[in-house]
Amino acid sequence: MTSQFEPLIGADLGVSRWFDTTQADVDAFAEVVGDRGWIHNDVKASAAGPYGGTLLQGFFMLGCLHRMARDMDLPTEGVLNRFNYGFDRVRFVSPVHTGTRIRGRFRITGVETRDGGDDLVRTNAVVEAEGYERPALVADWLFYVRYTS
Repeated sequence: MTSQFEPLIGADLGVSRWFDTTQADVDAFAEVVGDRGWIHNDVKASAAGPYGGTLLQGFFMLGCLHRMARDMDLPTEGVLNRFNYGFDRVRFVSPVHTGTRIRGRFRITGVETRDGGDDLVRTNAVVEAEGYERPALVADWLFYVRYTS
């Protein structure tokens, strides 16, 4: 099967819808991953802190990439599965206040055809925070595409 992703190298896949973030989301995430720091979870203490309120965890935003990517119109013909393959680079660029809406912006930057004709697709993923000039997060995200035989 011919790669459906190779012709998309350099193409913007688009921008996801905005997703709301709440203190309840941040608290639930902290409980699951064990990241209960005052800057994320103590509303009273963080209000008096250097950022004037609680902040989203970097890994919370990173974890939101999957649901953001679901808004993209990716090729599906002949695709059996797409698997998260990992990250080559992740940078948490800006602290983002809890309650800020976030969205994802995606671009395919490379495709490697693997044995059997499957593809390893490299994307530039950016999390934008509403009202912020700089990105919240920038990542080189890879996913593996397995095609039907």
